[in-house]
Amino acid sequence: MEWLIHWNDDLPGVLLFGIFIGLIWVVFYLMGQHRRLSRELKNAKELVEELQGQREAVEILSRELANQIEQEVAQRLKSDYTHNYLFESSLNAIVIAQYEDLKIIQYNGPAFALFGVEMLNYNALELFQDVECKRFVLEKIDQLKRSKQCQNFRIRLQTRDITIPVMVSINFLEFAQKTTLYFTFIDISDVAKLEEELQNKHLMLAQKTKDEEMGRMLGNVAHQWKQPLNALYLVCQNLKEMRSLGVLDDVEFEKYLQIMTDQIKFMSNTIEAFRSFYIPSKEKEEFEICTAIQNTLDLFYSILDNNIFIKFPFCKDEKSLRINAIKSEFQNIIIILMDNAIEAIGDRLKKKEIKKGKITIRCALGENIAGIPMCVVYIKDNGGGIRADIARKVFDKFFTTKQSGTGIGLSMVQMFLDSMQGRISFINEKDGVEFKVELPLSH
Repeated sequence: MEWLIHWNDDLPGVLLFGIFIGLIWVVFYLMGQHRRLSRELKNAKELVEELQGQREAVEILSRELANQIEQEVAQRLKSDYTHNYLFESSLNAIVIAQYEDLKIIQYNGPAFALFGVEMLNYNALELFQDVECKRFVLEKIDQLKRSKQCQNFRIRLQTRDITIPVMVSINFLEFAQKTTLYFTFIDISDVAKLEEELQNKHLMLAQKTKDEEMGRMLGNVAHQWKQPLNALYLVCQNLKEMRSLGVLDDVEFEKYLQIMTDQIKFMSNTIEAFRSFYIPSKEKEEFEICTAIQNTLDLFYSILDNNIFIKFPFCKDEKSLRINAIKSEFQNIIIILMDNAIEAIGDRLKKKEIKKGKITIRCALGENIAGIPMCVVYIKDNGGGIRADIARKVFDKFFTTKQSGTGIGLSMVQMFLDSMQGRISFINEKDGVEFKVELPLSH
């Protein structure tokens, strides 16, 4: 009872203490919640800041990507515009065809002007009317596909009843995201016309040279005929006097008749050699080069400056030195080389650099680099030689160091030898030059 009285007396204190303890717990709880909320708010703020940074980075990346796309689109539009501009403004005809079936998928205005047809979906080979031309172009396309290298060639293109010389180029082209064939046609009519004029000029110069050779040969023929004509005249006079004197018997008659026959044969052979040179056969024949050279010397070089001497020694291999070629072309080679030598020697004689001119011709058996037996002709002179600065040009067309030269001599020699599978070279000697002509033996 007493305890209950004391407890009742302390009840307000106990309640106050319990309330105090509860308040402290509430305070600590609230402080813990505050710290937790602060941490969460801090984390949330950091997360927001991170998200803000990522958003800004995404925005920057988006802007850069948009700018890049805009630039690429602009570049592509510019490239397409440039392609279309160049494609349509080209002066040359351009045709684009599919790689697989050669179907034409695009062409420009000059191509339409050249062919005169709407060629879309045509096969590219249909542009070539001539069968041989079509086959040739197909071979070039096959070569392009195999070698992966651009094919350039020249053809005569037949369109709308006219024939035009064109230079054709075929190559690969990436078009519309696939591989196509790109045909370019260049009209070279002006170039062909110029080439024709140059060819005509070349023929005129060659004819002029031929006429000069003919005049010189006629002079040599007349010179060679002078002696047999005098002999025939004297024989006729002797026969006339012997007949008038009555001393012409059968023996004397046969003797004089044989003399006349020999002289006439000599004259006939001379004119036949002249005819065969001026109206040559274009057929190849087998002949001895030593005999051909001697005949050429007799026809053209029997009359020379007294200070120029030609030496053509006997060749022990004369019978075996036979070639199969057009005889007149071989004679022309000898004439051109001889004329050059004589002209060079003549210049040195005029300048009194030498007292007499010498030209030596010799023939021999030889071999080429491959060991194949060859017939070799050497023509050596003392005309001063060929300058080192022009040594590489002497066989070029229309190259000459002479004021009145045509520049077709040695280039014609090169052309003849190419057709004979031969070759020519030269080496400067002490006082002149020696040309070396190699030709395959006929066997």
